[in-house]
Amino acid sequence: MTRTLAAALGVALIASVASAQPVPAPAAPLATADKAMTTLDGVSASGAVSDNDEREATIDFDQGNNYLNSGLFAQAVDKYKEALAHWDHPAIHYNLALALISLDRPLEVYDHLTEATSCGVEPLGQDKYNHAREYLRLVEGQIADIDVSCDKPGARVAVDGKEVFIAPGRYVAKVRAGMHSFLADKPGYVTRSVAPYVGPGKTFRVDLLLYTSDELTRYRRKWDRTWVPYTVIGAGALVALAGGGLELWAGSDFKQYDTAVAKCNKDNAVVNGGCSLTGTGIQSMQNSGTMKQTTGFVLYGVGGAAIVVGGVLAYINRREAYQIRPEELHGQGLSIAPVVAPGVAGALVQGHF
Repeated sequence: MTRTLAAALGVALIASVASAQPVPAPAAPLATADKAMTTLDGVSASGAVSDNDEREATIDFDQGNNYLNSGLFAQAVDKYKEALAHWDHPAIHYNLALALISLDRPLEVYDHLTEATSCGVEPLGQDKYNHAREYLRLVEGQIADIDVSCDKPGARVAVDGKEVFIAPGRYVAKVRAGMHSFLADKPGYVTRSVAPYVGPGKTFRVDLLLYTSDELTRYRRKWDRTWVPYTVIGAGALVALAGGGLELWAGSDFKQYDTAVAKCNKDNAVVNGGCSLTGTGIQSMQNSGTMKQTTGFVLYGVGGAAIVVGGVLAYINRREAYQIRPEELHGQGLSIAPVVAPGVAGALVQGHF
């Protein structure tokens, strides 16, 4: 994009001056008169300056022009900045912007073109002023605005890996269009970064909210009916208790059976040589006890199995900790809200970055 911009500006500059020389080969720089201001006429942003400052600024300005014509753009930038230290003149800003275009520094180009046009037409002349406004529109297609804020005291906020302030605070700046990272960090808080794409000519606003790990911790289960496992365990325990009751009942029947057999043997020891269980009803006592005992064993097994199943279900449905995204915490809903307005596109990100 910068190469396209530089090429477009070069074409516009060549066409802007009636006395322009023919376009040379790409390796040969253009004459100063074809692309830059050559004099420091008219009013300036700084108003009146001393004769000495004007003289020093003019010398640095002329040297900067020589470097610019020779394609030594970095040296031209240095000289123009030295000239500005003596005289804040729109023409110096204008030429400095031309040098910066070739160095692929659109943010500085924007700043100096803005300064170059700040005093109107007079310092530049109508043609150069119009071209400066045209270049300014072109370079605006390469840059965007960011607006970063954080209210958590002590948090360190960084943009593109560079610390910009310690919260609470706000950072507003122009950046090149493209991906940019925003991060806020403070001991004891969860660190999270975001790297959105900021489009050319747009404004991206982000509010960085910090949260502790506890604030972001939530708990969940496999299912909401937490009573089910404990109901199964309780039912198993009741069945096992019923089995225990039958076991006790069976023991009572066996005791009655033993008592009845002993009495029968005593009563019939002389006459019949012992007790005969046939037709006496004594055998039914034993059968009843055996049936109750067997049933009790079965209920023990069923109850024990139910208790085990209930225990397994309780384990599966145990509470598990997890962390939510900061956006989910704010209002228990989405907190990344699009910011859409004339000249503005971005998101309000409420969470920790």
